[in-house]
Amino acid sequence: MSTLKLYLSKYRDRGLCQPAILEALLLWAALVGLSLLAVDHAIEIWQRTGALMAIALLVATGGLVLVFLPYHYRHRHFGWCNTVTFIRAAAVCWLAGLYFAPDDAWQGTLAWAASVAGLTLLVLDGVDGWLARRFGNSSSFGARFDMEVDSLLALVLAVLVWQTDKVGAWVVMLGLFRPIFILGGWRWPKLKGNLPDSPARKVVCVIQVASLATMLAPVVTAVMATWLAAFTLALLIWSFGRDTWWLLRR
Repeated sequence: MSTLKLYLSKYRDRGLCQPAILEALLLWAALVGLSLLAVDHAIEIWQRTGALMAIALLVATGGLVLVFLPYHYRHRHFGWCNTVTFIRAAAVCWLAGLYFAPDDAWQGTLAWAASVAGLTLLVLDGVDGWLARRFGNSSSFGARFDMEVDSLLALVLAVLVWQTDKVGAWVVMLGLFRPIFILGGWRWPKLKGNLPDSPARKVVCVIQVASLATMLAPVVTAVMATWLAAFTLALLIWSFGRDTWWLLRR
């Protein structure tokens, strides 16, 4: 009980009002509820397994949102921007569930659906930022939430590309740069510092997700996917290498 009181006091201390808490909880409950309905409509065993995995990821994501919300969010309402990001996160969790799809499923409709979904989520990445500026709900929480959803999307897409057998297991590296960077911050605290805004970094992120989503399309051959993955990997090495060097020199 004392832990709960301490947690709730963080909301009061940070100026976060009750509507934002309730809105985040209701959105989380709605997304989980819709996901649970999908389990009943799943036909194949892999569909049920994938759905359960998606729900587990979504539950974990919502839990993290509620943990970090009081520390980095001061606005009265959860906001349309964070709502869009939360919906994007739920969609990424469902994409992760496709990991259990059989190999032959990646030759047709499922591959196209995953590819289009990845590109659509990339477009929506710009929508939540616009909404934050439009309605004045910009926050460090929203920026970090958006960044980590992008990171999870890249990792999920990289694993799905590997599942198509177009590129070897090394393609998963395209989604591991951000997690490795975060882990590196525990070993070298300088990596936790704030980086200056960089348009080049944003462009590389867009190319990363767009390339991975494109590789899933059935029309992209193994040779094309391999070259595209290699090009993207080179860009990521340059981008993260530059940021790492800048932080360590400070």
